[in-house]
Amino acid sequence: MRAVLVEPNPLIADALGRQLGMGKIRYDRQDWAGLEELLQEQGADGLGYDAIVLGSVDDPARCVAALRAHQVGAAILCLLDRRCVTTTVELLHAGADDVLVKPVVSAEVRARIEVARRRSRGLLSNAVRVGRLTVFLDGRDPEVGGERLRLSQREHAILGVLAAHHRRVVSKEHIYDEVYGLSGADPLDKVIDVYICKLRKKIAEATGGSRYIETVYGRGYKFEAPPEHEEAVPAAAPATAARRFPAIPFAASGLHPGCLVAAE
Repeated sequence: MRAVLVEPNPLIADALGRQLGMGKIRYDRQDWAGLEELLQEQGADGLGYDAIVLGSVDDPARCVAALRAHQVGAAILCLLDRRCVTTTVELLHAGADDVLVKPVVSAEVRARIEVARRRSRGLLSNAVRVGRLTVFLDGRDPEVGGERLRLSQREHAILGVLAAHHRRVVSKEHIYDEVYGLSGADPLDKVIDVYICKLRKKIAEATGGSRYIETVYGRGYKFEAPPEHEEAVPAAAPATAARRFPAIPFAASGLHPGCLVAAE
């Protein structure tokens, strides 16, 4: 995960940077003017950040609104020096995904960024169900038909990246960035291929030989259920017939003919 930290105070920036590092978030430091310049030069798609962490900047709501006006889709997390409901509301209305009060804790920062990213991908929970597999994005091992599928740390991380982009092609470069992060590892060109092979073998053994991970040559990998494991779309339920009640003569009912009776 990559983030850009916008914080002019060097002491606070160092402290925030340590928390981001502890959360295994790679980050660059920029001032607001530098970030605006990057945005003008490269555009929203060229920034390449998963999150933008805004610290003590002048008029933070204006900064957030400017980012959204440039179609920046990265998660925007704003940090306040003290709790202020008015400022929080302004930031959220401007387009911020979340607001935290300093000091922050690495685990919470990462969790809140991941929630924002999950929402942007249309994921409503930490569980992604693909065919017979249920992949959890909160650290738990996946399940196949309710049975746990044991994976190594790397295998789990790679499957999580693929599941978060279910049915979309994910490049090797993106997987490198998500999985290795700040680990200090310098993966060889084929290391992801090796883990993909291991994942395919374990998933095939657990699902009776089915293939869930497809290689899209020259582009990366795609995770989706094979046709035989796709859930069938349930047929539309037949319309419920209207309830019929026997007609009761007004004389027998005791009601005046001018009355209108509605029954539910």
